[in-house]
Amino acid sequence: MSKLRRTIRRLSDPRDLWLFLQILIVLILLPRLIRNKSLPDLLRELDPGVAPPEHQIDAPSRDKLEKTVGFVDSLLRYRVFQRYGKCLLRSLILFRFLRSQGWPVEIHFGVRKTGEAQVDYAAENGAFRMGITGHSWLVMEGEPFLENPEQATGFSTTYRYPD
Repeated sequence: MSKLRRTIRRLSDPRDLWLFLQILIVLILLPRLIRNKSLPDLLRELDPGVAPPEHQIDAPSRDKLEKTVGFVDSLLRYRVFQRYGKCLLRSLILFRFLRSQGWPVEIHFGVRKTGEAQVDYAAENGAFRMGITGHSWLVMEGEPFLENPEQATGFSTTYRYPD
């Protein structure tokens, strides 16, 4: 039995199945949005906003947060969803769904140096390769959120949303 079928079988509550399907749909549509929109436009489209606590129907649910993260991480195990890098898709999807659940998360994009810059003589015109790598992650109350602390270490934030 495939991993996806096992995941779906564990969904006993129809609300969980609905959340899983919503995440799957956004995950399927996300690569096209990434290709066709600037980053600020993409984030504005994904951002449902976070209602102030006095206007929220329910407080953000830790149980729903854990289910959301679990569904996203289960789906991102599949190679078909890894074209743009796991951290980018994971942070974009979690940003969208957690903010809609009332979690006041920000999304950060950053870079860090991985080595010395080099000239790639094998590339056409001797292309210059920078020794940097990128990463995206969520932040809440100034701290990395749902992130392995070592993964965000050393990255300089180059863009964050919302400002």
